[in-house]
Amino acid sequence: MWIYLEHEANCINSDHVSRMYVESTGSGAALKADLSGKTVMLGYYENRDDARDALKQLIHLRETGVAVVRLER
Repeated sequence: MWIYLEHEANCINSDHVSRMYVESTGSGAALKADLSGKTVMLGYYENRDDARDALKQLIHLRETGVAVVRLER
């Protein structure tokens, strides 16, 4: 599955991601991925629950065989 990061005009192949996780910040939470030894921010959300929901949605879409996902945040 490809993840299109609209805010960066970039795509990430999820087959190369070793893990995705939510990291709390001072004012919200970031959805991040470890990709080929680098950490990439996939999206930034106002709170941890929104970031967790985005992660759950990515997992669900991958399990259903979606080819491309667009992240707008």
